Amino acid sequence: MEELVKELDSAGKLQHSDGCKLIFVEGEDVPMMIVKSDGGFTYDTSDLAAIKYRMVTSAADWGVYVVDSGQGLHFNLLFAAARTLGLVNSEQKLNHVGFGVVLGEDKKKFKTRSGDTVKLKDLLDEGLQRAEKKIREKEEVKKERGGAGLLSEEEIIACRDAVTYGCIKFADLSCTRTNDYVFSFDKMLDDKGKTAVYLLYALTRIRSIARNAGKTNKELMEHAQQQPIVLEHEAELRLAKMLLRFPEVIEEIMETLQPHTLCNFLYDISTAFTYFYDNCYCIQKDRETGEIKVVHMDRLLLCEATAQVMEKCFNLLGIKTVSRM
Repeated sequence: MEELVKELDSAGKLQHSDGCKLIFVEGEDVPMMIVKSDGGFTYDTSDLAAIKYRMVTSAADWGVYVVDSGQGLHFNLLFAAARTLGLVNSEQKLNHVGFGVVLGEDKKKFKTRSGDTVKLKDLLDEGLQRAEKKIREKEEVKKERGGAGLLSEEEIIACRDAVTYGCIKFADLSCTRTNDYVFSFDKMLDDKGKTAVYLLYALTRIRSIARNAGKTNKELMEHAQQQPIVLEHEAELRLAKMLLRFPEVIEEIMETLQPHTLCNFLYDISTAFTYFYDNCYCIQKDRETGEIKVVHMDRLLLCEATAQVMEKCFNLLGIKTVSRM
C-alpha cells in the first residue's frame, strides 16, 4: 500500500484536503480516501493495492468480487478509479457479484433468539443433526417393509454429510443472488420440489437403473462406440434436447454470474427425466418371475448421459453426490 501511495502521489493522481489524500473519479460524487489525516490507510487503499497486484502484477483476466449488495457503491467507485489510474486495461474485466440478505422465517435478518449473528458452524451442526435424524427415520421404514435397500452406517454418514452441506449450498445458490431469501431447514431438507435432497435422490435413482439391468459402465460405453444411439419416443427426445442445453446454460452463467440458472437447469433435467422414465421402459421384466427379458441399451445410455450432466452440475455448485440414499 505504501508503494502504491508513493506512485500515485508522484504521478500527481492524489488530491490533498485537510491532511487527507483523495482520488476523485470523473462522474462520481464521492472521492476515494487513500490516506487519512492521521496517515493511516483505508479499505480504498487496500482494495486498490489488491487490484494492482491481481490485474497488473499477476496479469489476471477477470476479477470477481463476491460481496453483499450493500457494497455496490464502493465497488463502482473502486473499479472506476482502477480504470482511470490505468491499473486495469480494456481487455480485463472487474465484476462485483452482489448478493442479498439471509432472513429468518420471521422475514427479519437471520439471527439467533438472543439477537446474535448465527455462526456457520452452529448452522452446519444443526443441519447434520436434522439430516441424520431424517435419514435414520427412513431406514426404520425400510426395515418395517422388509429391509430391502438398507444403507450401511458408512453410507448413512456419507448421505448425511452430502444432504446437509448440499441443501444449504443449493438453497443459497438457487435464489436470484441479488434477492433476500428465507432460511428454513424444513424446506431445505424436503425431498420434494426444487431442493438438493430431491435432486440428489433423483441422481441415485438414475444411477440404479443400469445396476438393476446388470450393465456396467464399460458395457454401456462399448455399445455407444459400436452403433449410433436411436431415440424415437417424444419423451426420449425431450430429455436429450434438455441435456444439449448444458453448454448454453454455462455460457449464460458466465455472462450473468447468476448461479441459480444452473440450479434451475438441474431441476429441469430431473423433471424431463421423470417424464421420460414414466413413459419409456429401460428394462422389461417377466411379470411373474421378475426375470429381465429386454434391456433397452439406448435408453440406458440416455440415463448415463443424464447422470453425467447432473453430476457435472452438482460439481460446479460444490455439492458432493452419493451412490445410494
